[in-house]
Amino acid sequence: MSKDVEASIIAMIASAGEIEPGEITRDTELAELEIDSLVLTEIVMDIEDEYDIEIDLNTAEAWESLKTVGDIVDMVKQLVAAKT
Repeated sequence: MSKDVEASIIAMIASAGEIEPGEITRDTELAELEIDSLVLTEIVMDIEDEYDIEIDLNTAEAWESLKTVGDIVDMVKQLVAAKT
């Protein structure tokens, strides 16, 4: 499941940011992708819908705790695991 989550999130980020998925890895910083707060919010909402989870972050907190794609993947994995 973990690779599926990672691939799914990378695909969502790539789609929202109009970036080729192959250019994104776990270590890719969101700032490198030029993802602004509005796009980040859209990505978070898509992730919530996809995994039926609630990510309790306002935009300022999101930028503080979510620096890389891996940070997002890890957070989603934790929330999904806590749900089961």
